[in-house]
Amino acid sequence: MFATAADGTKIWFDHAPGPRPVLLIHGFASDSARTWEQTGWLRALDGLGHVAVDLRGHGQSGKPASGYSPGGLARDVLAALDEAGLSTVDVVTYSMGGLVGWELARLAPGRVGRMALGGIGGRPVARESMERVREALSGGDLDACVDGIAGHRLDGPPPVPVLFAAGEQDEVAADAPDFAASLGAPFVSLGRRTHFNAVSSRRFKDAALAFLAPAG
Repeated sequence: MFATAADGTKIWFDHAPGPRPVLLIHGFASDSARTWEQTGWLRALDGLGHVAVDLRGHGQSGKPASGYSPGGLARDVLAALDEAGLSTVDVVTYSMGGLVGWELARLAPGRVGRMALGGIGGRPVARESMERVREALSGGDLDACVDGIAGHRLDGPPPVPVLFAAGEQDEVAADAPDFAASLGAPFVSLGRRTHFNAVSSRRFKDAALAFLAPAG
């Protein structure tokens, strides 16, 4: 399915209805299939419902030359939520997707309940780090996305209750434990995982699902 962004870009999303839908936002140089389907996340969410979005420039979404700031990407995701007819979702993100989820929760108060952020800390996104990720994941022409994201960070107080998770060998999110502590947010270690394999961690899935579960 596709939603149409404000600038006309087509934003692809997959929607499985359910009682507690979870929005899934992938990271840089990846897409929903690689980040969420191939790692078992969609199976883990079976019965809850989900919305998995391909960010612009990635996967099956359009690839325009602009619109790649965290706020711009968040507005694309909001268009997908509107198209799916969802007023409120919980959110799971990975890496760059955390910037998008954070901005989404600020952009649309009340639309996001709780959020689990994997593979991200509080440091500004380094251009060199994005280039390493693009090379490792065989990303294509993503220069516009690098320009739009580099230098941004998770700033301000958490817009909703958040959980952080990262692997012990994740250099991109090495500061995640300390950053979570500075916000008074829970942090889950994913053991000896790296930035590239932590997303598939069963510990991440279990911690996120427990955190997102309604109280009681």
